[in-house]
This record gives sequence, C-alpha cells and structure tokens, in this order.
Amino acid sequence: MTARLTPRQRLRRIRYFFPIQLLVLHIKKDPLLLFLWFLLFGFTTNLLASGFGVPQQFLIPEYNGKTGFVSFGIVGFALGGFITAFNLYSYIMHGYRFPFIATLSKPFQKFSLNNFLIPAFFIIAYSSFSIKFQIEREFISLWSALLNIFSFLFGVGIFQSVSYFYFLYTNKDASAYGKGKNKKIVEEIPVDSPFQNPLKWWTTRRRVARWHVETYIFSFSKIHLARDSKHYDKKILERVFSQNHINAAWFELVLIISFLVIGTFRENPFFLIPAAASALLFFTMLLMFVSALHSWVKGWNLAIVTIFLVLLNFFYSDLKIIRLENRAYGLNYENTQAEYVPAILSADSNMVKGDVKLTLNVLDNWRKKLNTEALRGGRKPKLVIIATSGGGSRAAFWTMKSLATADSLCGGRLMNHTSLITGASGGMIGAAYLRELFLRQVQGGTESIYDTTCAENIARDLLNPIILSMTVNDWFIRYQKLRDGNYYYTKDRGWAFEKQLGENTDYVFDKRLSDYRRAEEEALIPMMVLSPTIINDGRRLLISSLPVSYLTQTHQINGDPNPLPEDIEFSRLFAKQDAEHLRFITALRMNATFPYVLPMATLPSNPPIEVMDAGIRDNFGLKTTMKFLYTFRNWINTNTSGVVIVQVRDLPKGVDLSNKKPSLFGRFAAPLGSIYGNMTKTQDYSNEEMLRYLKASFDQNIELITFQLHQDRKTHISLSWHLTQWERKQIREATKDPFFIEEVGRLKNLLESP
Repeated sequence: MTARLTPRQRLRRIRYFFPIQLLVLHIKKDPLLLFLWFLLFGFTTNLLASGFGVPQQFLIPEYNGKTGFVSFGIVGFALGGFITAFNLYSYIMHGYRFPFIATLSKPFQKFSLNNFLIPAFFIIAYSSFSIKFQIEREFISLWSALLNIFSFLFGVGIFQSVSYFYFLYTNKDASAYGKGKNKKIVEEIPVDSPFQNPLKWWTTRRRVARWHVETYIFSFSKIHLARDSKHYDKKILERVFSQNHINAAWFELVLIISFLVIGTFRENPFFLIPAAASALLFFTMLLMFVSALHSWVKGWNLAIVTIFLVLLNFFYSDLKIIRLENRAYGLNYENTQAEYVPAILSADSNMVKGDVKLTLNVLDNWRKKLNTEALRGGRKPKLVIIATSGGGSRAAFWTMKSLATADSLCGGRLMNHTSLITGASGGMIGAAYLRELFLRQVQGGTESIYDTTCAENIARDLLNPIILSMTVNDWFIRYQKLRDGNYYYTKDRGWAFEKQLGENTDYVFDKRLSDYRRAEEEALIPMMVLSPTIINDGRRLLISSLPVSYLTQTHQINGDPNPLPEDIEFSRLFAKQDAEHLRFITALRMNATFPYVLPMATLPSNPPIEVMDAGIRDNFGLKTTMKFLYTFRNWINTNTSGVVIVQVRDLPKGVDLSNKKPSLFGRFAAPLGSIYGNMTKTQDYSNEEMLRYLKASFDQNIELITFQLHQDRKTHISLSWHLTQWERKQIREATKDPFFIEEVGRLKNLLESP
C-alpha cells in the first residue's frame, strides 16, 4: 500500500517537477532562448513593433496573396520546426544536467514532452490573439478563424510528428548499451559528425552539479517518479547522450538543406512563404547554429563568436574579400568609378543656365497644353506641384486613392495642372504608378487612373519576399545572379522587392530612367524628382529623367568663398556609369529604402556612397518643391495665376501632446528616441517657416492643399510594406472624410478660378 504524502512532500514534488525545473533552467541560463521567445510573444500579443506591422505578419499570415488555411498551416509547420530546434538546443546544452533522462526509453522524446511549458503558453497566446485579430482586421468569420487556427495547430503537429518518429527509430536509451554498473561495455568506434565534437561527453561535465528532479511527465496521461541514475555506468550514460546528439546533428543537417532549397527557389511563388514563417525559419537556424557550435567549443561560444565577427569585419572593410553590398540595377560598376569629391560636386553656372532653359521650355509646353485643353479667354492657369510623404504601403495606397479621387472630382484638372511631383518613400511609389497610368491614358491606352483595381495593386503584399530573402539569402550566402543588359548583379532583398512590386503593378515600371524624358519634355506628364539620402555625408541625391542642376546650386554669400553643396545630381555624377540606364523601379526603391528592411544601395563612386530613404532629409518633398519654385519664380509670376501645392500626407500634421507618464526605460531612451520620433515634426516646422519666406518672392498666391490620412491610436495603420484588409478599408474610406472633401472643394475652386 502506497504511503500517503504529506503536504510538504507534495509541494516538494511540484517544486522539483521536471517541466518546472526546465523552465527555471531556461530563465537562469538561456538568455538567447528567452530573447527569441520574448520576441515571439511580443509580436503575437501586439506589444512589439505594432507600428511597423510586424504582429499582423504572425497573426494573419499571407501566402500568395491570400490569408487562410494554407498560410496558417505553413506558419504552424515553421513553428513546429522552431519548437523542435528549441528542444534540441535545450537537450544538447542542458541534457547532461539531468542524467536520469538517459535511463528512460525514448530519452529525447521524454525530454521534449517535459519541455512543453513555454511552447504551450505561446500556442495558447497565439491562438487567442490571432482569432481576435482575424475577425477584427481581416473581417473573417469566427468559424473560418477557428479553421485557420486548426490548420496552424495541424502544421505544428505535422512537424512534431516527423521529428518524433525520426528520434523514435534512431535514438537509444541505456538499455541498448547494457544496464548495471558492472556490465561489460562493448567497445565501438567513437561516434562523430560535422556537428559534433567527438570528445567524451562526461569528461567535460564531471564537475557540473546536477539539477534535482523528483517527478516528470512520462506520457500525456501519466506522471512518474524520476529514476535514480547513480548506479548506472557513466560510460553508458555518456554514449546515450553522445549518440542522441549525433542523431540531432543529422536532423539539423536536413533542416539546413531545406533552408538552402527554399533560398534557391525563393522566386518561385510556391516557396514564397509568409513573413512569419521566414522569421521562424531564421530563429530555427540560429538555434541550430548555436547548439552545433556549443557541441564543438563547449564554454567558448561567446569568445569564438566575437573572434568570428572581428575577422568578418576585417575581411569586409580592410581586405574587401567579403562584399555584401547592394547595387543599383542598370548602372555600370565595371568601369572607372565616379569621383565623389567636393571640388566637382558644385554645379557649373553654364550647366545650370542650360538646364534652366530646358525646364523653361517644359513649362511653356505645360502652359500651351492648358491653354488649348482646359482654359478659355487667355486666363492664366494655376501651377500645381504634388508633394507626397513617405510611409510604406499605406502612403503608396493613400497617394493613389486621394489623388485619383481628387482628379475625378476636379474634372481631370489636377493631373493636367501638375508640373512637378516630388516626395519620399511609399508616397512616391504610389505617385509614380499614378503618373504611369496617366501617361498611358493620355497616349490613348485603355488604362485609367480611376481604375480601382490599379489602386488595389499598389496595396498588395511586398513584405513576404523581402523577409524571405533576408532570412535565407542576404545574411548567409548570396550566390544567385541576375543579368540586366550587359551587367551582372547579385540577387538580394532589394531585387525581391523590385520583382514583387513589378508583378503587383503588371510590370508598368519596366522602364529606364531616360524612358520618361520625352514625355516630361513635352509636358504630357509631370516632372518627377526623387531625392534619396546619401548616408556618407547627409547630402541628397537628386534623381530625375531631365537635368536639374539648378536644384543643386548653392548661392554664394559674400565672404564665403566655399559654398557647401547640399544636393547632388545623379545623372551627371554617374554619367559615365550609364546613369540614364538605371532601372526606374530601382530609383523608386532607392528613394524608399527603409532602414534594415531594404538594403542601402552602394553606388559606383570613389569613395563609394550609399543611399537610403528620402524621408530622412525631406519626408514631404517640400524642400525640393521650394527650390523649384524659387528658381522659376519669375516665369511663374508672369505666366500663372498662382501656385497650388498639394501635400499628400500619410499622417496628420500636428503635435501629439498626450499626457503620457514616462517610464524609467522611456526616460533612458528619450534622448535618441525623441530625435527619431520627432524627425518628421521638425521637418514640418522648417517647411512651414520656409514657405512663409518663399511667399514673399511671389506676386501670386501660394496655396497649400493637404490630403492627410487621419489616424489615432485606435485607427493607426502600420508603417509596413503589407496592409491588412482592415487597413485597406480605412484608407478607402478616408476619401469620404469631411476634411478631405473640403480640401478637394478648395482645390476645385482654385483650378477653376483665374
């Protein structure tokens, strides 16, 4: 008859319950594991990176343009792989602390079963938050949401089942090597593998204290007392763990091969897995790498990784053996590099005069077009400049929807009156798409800027291919090449972004920078100036189909013999590197390079310059706008009845003075966080002030029309290259906002009046 346990004994068995001991062990000794799980919990509970749309990639994953049974199943399968890697990592790093596990049948399976707490909590949290998110943000019914979660759980189960049966038929326990302290051990060849150091397991851990365990989960329905392992021969236990590690290494090898296969065929839609699955795949590879490294170097992990990073930096920066740079497709990197030195950056006066004359001819063509098509009685037209903000897919979609709607309500006058388009990031991608459709419409094509299908195209997912390329290619081995004309380039996430954007927009951007020159000269379409930021020195690189050196000139002040040029003209700096052959979609991508999400493009100059998002210097395009207006102020005063600046903003103008109590961490991050968070606000302050000064140079009025996408904490649309159905709906309905309708009414009156 079994003796009844006292309360103290019960408490002790709970305290030394194997799952609880493993949880405590992870908290105490596994910062990497905790960090990865912290990220996953933060993403799925919408507490981390919600402003950048990361949680929605996990909670409502998308596969081939659809959120549903398949996409959830893929994410579940990827999570199953991560959980297996989590168990392998834990077993390799800490299995020796629990010798009793080697005495059990199916030791790794038993270990994994007891290591369930963190994965189980995550799956429960994911399922509950995902169901809520699906219903609210994708307008999915409760039944469909439950089916998606079932698919997710099924995917987890499939991978777990594969790993279970693999280790079931490959791993051995102590009974396979003979029980008992005095049992003679059959000598065999030491086990070895590329992932496993053949050093004796027990030799390196003799002085490590065991973790006490009294009870463990034997099966899903049974809890057993832990067996004492002191009477077992240490060599037997050593062979059990060593052999288990070898089987784990082969399993890891298969996962690595699968990883490389996905990377090789990532451009095939079948392998274009959801961004969440790509992230889980990367986390899985990271755990496998660390556990394999630990098998070889034991306690030297940190030192080895530090030395590796130092050598990697040396090979990259000093020896230049390893190059991970992204290149601008279409440019020539094989000939002499362009000299990027102060002496040649300033624009020549004769060059400026020639470019001004050319642009004056463009403006004359613009006015003639309006005199014959839109105006009567010799009235002077309003000159319109569109300045659109950055903001990923939300800015691209909002720019297209707001401008197309406004043009329709103004009887087609908006695009006809527009002479220049400038801005940053996603807004310029949307504006460029609208301009291309307008060009085809003017040239008699069937396309229309009012086609709602086209607007929806710009809102389609761009993030999945970026994240997939980042995880399986960019941070590991870049071995795939692409050919553009006579030049070869390496494929990376920059190429993945361009390829997906091209597919989403029916390849309308399959053009070179110079292909728009004639249409701009004839004023069939507005001029467009892109202005990515040069990281090396903070200057702006102006990219345009027409020469615009007048935007780069610096007016000399008396007593200052060396004016400091701020803007550099791309076409002239890289004239010998085939600047006009630059892919237009590459120029758009360079202008929209959000940090880390897209790679900075390295240009063929000496020294090499790198460029990224235009929003760093001019997120609203008003800096370029004001330079253009100041340069042609005399022509504008003579030939127009005024200027209308249409500013398209993905965020409302104004300062958020919400009374939010700062936390300790908030105070610590405030010096840097406030500067970055207020970057667009400080640009607003400068723009407002400079516009007031600019108005003094004009006889005619300068009117500012603002199409802003109203958002608050409840209706916030993420800054991402992926939009949910709820976010798309918010943007569509924003064109019915009273403020927007009022601004369109003002614009209509301005364009109709002399």
